[in-house]
This record gives sequence, structure tokens and C-alpha cells, in this order.
Amino acid sequence: MSWRIIARRELSDAIQSRLLWGLVAVITVMIGLTSTVPLLLPEARASALMGLGAASEFAAMLVPIVALVAAYLSIAGERESGSLRILLGLEPNRRTIVAGKFVGRSAVVVAGLGIGFMLASLITWLAYGSLPVATFLAVLGLTVVLGIVFVGIAVGISAATATRARAMTLGIASYLSLALLWDLVPQGAHLIVEGGAPSGTVPGWFLLLEGLSPSGAYSALVTRAIVASDSSIPGPADLLGGSIPFYLEWWVFALVLLTWTAVPLIIGYRMFERADLN
Repeated sequence: MSWRIIARRELSDAIQSRLLWGLVAVITVMIGLTSTVPLLLPEARASALMGLGAASEFAAMLVPIVALVAAYLSIAGERESGSLRILLGLEPNRRTIVAGKFVGRSAVVVAGLGIGFMLASLITWLAYGSLPVATFLAVLGLTVVLGIVFVGIAVGISAATATRARAMTLGIASYLSLALLWDLVPQGAHLIVEGGAPSGTVPGWFLLLEGLSPSGAYSALVTRAIVASDSSIPGPADLLGGSIPFYLEWWVFALVLLTWTAVPLIIGYRMFERADLN
């Protein structure tokens, strides 16, 4: 049995369990409504680009939840129920299982995000009367990548744990630390180093620390995509008060996203490979 068969089964099971359509509904409603927030702020210069920016900020918090929920039981659930031993009896090795689960659950999340964002774009278009297609596609692509990153984290956690409870605990911990609470790290470092909270311009290392989490790297890349379409929108150079150093180039944050995808998968696989399933 190849990883492709496992991946197809994962996608088919998600469709039959309505998981995919649940993701589509949540993404469509939440992202679509969030994109209209600038219209509710009298002082904001409301535009479709500002709407995409608002939607991406919410996506940085929503997408990790969606991906973790979709994948955190991919291996641990079957391991606890005993069905994983049946799957291993069909001759796939443990590497094939991890790869198949990652690809299959990623396909579910990608499909849910893709369809949901496309439907949400109709709300944005109706609200603003226009839609910057190139920027929208860039934000959509980056959002899909963020979803895949957290699927990698979730599958890695699932491979490394023996029970549903442990997988859930680690999934919640990873969401809190990487999506919700990470901003406390650069804020705390700024307080220690600079003697106060950030105001006006910030040092380059502050933006680097912000971008070392998956959600932070995603937000940094989305900001660049939006600023590329409208230079009047404040970007990294405005926050720095000068030129952008090499360690804040886009490829650094792309590397951060790749690392957060691969490392949890590798660690999870290594632990799964050594685990006694009896």
C-alpha cells in the first residue's frame, strides 16, 4: 500500500464525514465577514486591500485551529483504537503512513481553505465593489501554506503520541504558543532590551522575533504582498524607519514556514518509528 492510497482514503473519509464542508462553511463566513471590518471603522481608509489585510490577520488565528483539528488525531486516534495495527497489516511501513496522513489531511485543509476563500472573495467584492485579484491569490496561496504548516505540526504530534488525550493536549499547547501567545516573546524582549513597549519605529530584531512563529511568518509575507500592491500602506520599512536588513527578506520567513512543517513531521516520525504498538 502506497502513501497515495492512504492520502486518498483520508480525503474520502473527510468528505463522507462532512469535515471538508464544515471547514468550507467556517472559512467562508468568518473570513468573508472579517474582510468587511474596515468598513465599520470611520477613521480607516476602507478598501479591498485593507479588507484582505483584516481577513489575513484573522486567518492567522483561525487557520491553525482548522488545521490542528483536522489532523491531530490522524495517527493517535487510530493508534488508540487499535485500527492502526490493521493498517500496518496491509503492508505499508510507518514512514508511508506518516506521509500519507500528512498529504491526505493537507489535501482536506487545502480544499477547505481554497473553496472557503473563493466564496469569501464574493463577500469582499460585493462589499468594496472590486477585488485585487493578484493580491487575493497571493494571500490565498500564503493562507494555504499556513494550513499545510499546521497540518505538519499536527501530524507530527499525532505520530509522537499514543493517545487522543495527549495529542489534544499538545495540539492545544502548540496553538496557544505559536498562534496566540507568541507575540509576548518580542514584546517582552523589547521591554527588556529597550526599556519599554514598542512605539513608533522598532528595531529589526523585533520584526524577526515576530516572524519566527508560523503565524508571524505568514503575516510578514502577507504584509509584503499587500504593500507590493499599494505602497501607501505601511510596511516593514515604515516600522523600521529605514531600509530592510537581509534577515527580514521574504525568503527568511518562507524558510521559517518550511522548518515548522518539516521538523515536527521528522521528530514525530522518529518517535512513531520506535514506538511499540502492541
